[in-house]
Amino acid sequence: MYYDIKQKTLSCRFCQNTYDQEYIISHLDEETNGKLPDFDWVKRSKAVWEPYVSDKIEEFKCPSCGGKIITQSSTATAKCPFCTHDLIISSDLQGDIRPDKVIPFRITKKEFADKYTHYISGVKNVPRVFKDKAALDNITGCYIPVWGYSCTCESTINSDFCSSITVKDYPILANDKNMGWQVFYSMWPFNFSEADDFNESYLTGFYASRYTIGAENAMRTADYYIKEECPGSRQYEAKYKKEFESDKIPSESQGEGIKKIIHNRELTYYLVPVWLLNIKYVNRTYTIAMNGQTGKMCADDLADNPLYYTWFKRIYLIVQLIDFILGFLVLKRIDREVGFETFDFIVILIGMSVFSTFLFNLIITSIICRLIFRRTRKKLKPIEKNRLFYVRDFLE
Repeated sequence: MYYDIKQKTLSCRFCQNTYDQEYIISHLDEETNGKLPDFDWVKRSKAVWEPYVSDKIEEFKCPSCGGKIITQSSTATAKCPFCTHDLIISSDLQGDIRPDKVIPFRITKKEFADKYTHYISGVKNVPRVFKDKAALDNITGCYIPVWGYSCTCESTINSDFCSSITVKDYPILANDKNMGWQVFYSMWPFNFSEADDFNESYLTGFYASRYTIGAENAMRTADYYIKEECPGSRQYEAKYKKEFESDKIPSESQGEGIKKIIHNRELTYYLVPVWLLNIKYVNRTYTIAMNGQTGKMCADDLADNPLYYTWFKRIYLIVQLIDFILGFLVLKRIDREVGFETFDFIVILIGMSVFSTFLFNLIITSIICRLIFRRTRKKLKPIEKNRLFYVRDFLE
């Protein structure tokens, strides 16, 4: 069985029968429905399972052929190397650690492959491995765990100043081992309002993992940024600037601390869809990723074609030689009128044709090379470095 993205059904690879989600929920009751209906991540954050300090290697038995599958403990799905059966590791999706919501894939693997192929075909200055059709075999559909955090933050100073902000579904990557923060940020946004109640059938045929950043740690990190965004001392001082300057406000009032309190906490455990293509080249892995819900695509700054540097050197030498010849002809004409000594003539020629025009020749060479190895990367969003989510983007 596998999840058909276009039909939004679970389909059988052999008999082609299809089953919609309502049928699966009513007839194929899952064994992992162990979470209580009134379960609250915030109240249970200290009691619910917290991840291991480091991933362990665990062994599972394939229910299809009986073969042994060895994988990391945080993996929620795996593929049997013997019969290629897709295995869902229910122990990572049951009881209190069961996800609340899942955003199903809307974009197919073929759509991702077509968009990448169209993009890379317009980029001349990349090694051949990036254009090889065999690279498309490495495309993997993944469900990435994400926390959606909602809360209200109140900031108070005495009884004179009070302000509050309400945050809705501030995203926190719950597993940064399978995907880096920078890739996740670059593919944002995911529309949480389109999420369905979690059902294991969505995971069939895809890779998935459970959270490795627990609820308590996730909220602690989010609280820091939310409190930073909540109006505080700067706004208070701006409001009472004149009073501060004239010392009309008592000193004990000025010294009182700002109280920022967070309440109405809500935490939702989501699985979001991502297409990943990792290509290895010269001891480095380059990532091309796509938001499986919206189709937004981002890529690492891909490697340059080695021919680029070879041709750069050749073209620079040709440009430098032309510059040297022109400098020689000009200086020879001046020599007829002035009459340079041989040594002076050589020094002036080298200084005029090499050192004084070095930067100009580099610019000319770069322009020529870019015309030959034209890059059209503007079509694709780059993976942003040092990117953080801004709390102000999630204010209600």
